[in-house]
Amino acid sequence: MAIKIPNRVLEAVILSVLQEEPLYGYALTKKIQSEVPISDSTTYPVLRRLEKAGLVTTSSKVFAERVRKYYELTDAGQLHLKEACADWLAFEDQINSLLGEG
Repeated sequence: MAIKIPNRVLEAVILSVLQEEPLYGYALTKKIQSEVPISDSTTYPVLRRLEKAGLVTTSSKVFAERVRKYYELTDAGQLHLKEACADWLAFEDQINSLLGEG
């Protein structure tokens, strides 16, 4: 797919996946990649931004002698996700209308 995913949409995708369960960065990336073609390094800057904004929290767990940083949705993240989904649906309707799909 040649369409670049806007940051707001990628944030919503990440928050949506984290809504299901807390995940560490690599597992989160692989889960998204199963549906959307993104590079391995795409999610990490977004996760840092989401953490800084208080939309996700982190915790560290040791697995096979390595520390994994798990990300979990906060209440503010849940609200942000809800708003982003509403924005997406409105945008999707507008684009579909212009493309003759509406």
